[in-house]
Amino acid sequence: MSANLTNVHNIANIITQEVELMTSLVQLLQNEEQILIDNAAEKLEGIVAEKNNLLMQIIALEKNRNQQLGQAGFGTDAEGMNSLLSQFSSELDIEANWKSLLELSAAAKENNRTNGILINRQMTRNQTALNILQQNDQTAAVYGADGQSRLSSNSGRGIIAG
Repeated sequence: MSANLTNVHNIANIITQEVELMTSLVQLLQNEEQILIDNAAEKLEGIVAEKNNLLMQIIALEKNRNQQLGQAGFGTDAEGMNSLLSQFSSELDIEANWKSLLELSAAAKENNRTNGILINRQMTRNQTALNILQQNDQTAAVYGADGQSRLSSNSGRGIIAG
């Protein structure tokens, strides 16, 4: 087996692993979207940790794939991958897996964009609520930092019921 073919097999295996991880990431981002829609912020902590873990694994595989591309004599960019595909497209379904990886990456990007919009929308609602409570003027705020009302009822005159 030539060094190039060994590298191609390694690249094919890496892409298969990337597809699996990217599928998990897309599912996780869809779960995150539902949590954001449901306004269940307490569930986000676990999602964020899992998402970071998946992203670190995906980045490591991408670096490994690019290293293998370089060792096989191809560029470490999209053009290099296209060159490899044109020469070895029939090897181990590498082309089909590569297309799947690109589609999953695009879906993850779109899910992430949507989630960013949902997060920004929630932050805007929260800021609007804070502005209403504070009336954008600390001296006119209804509630102080201690959570107690700033409205004074000590005018010196009581209510007389008669």
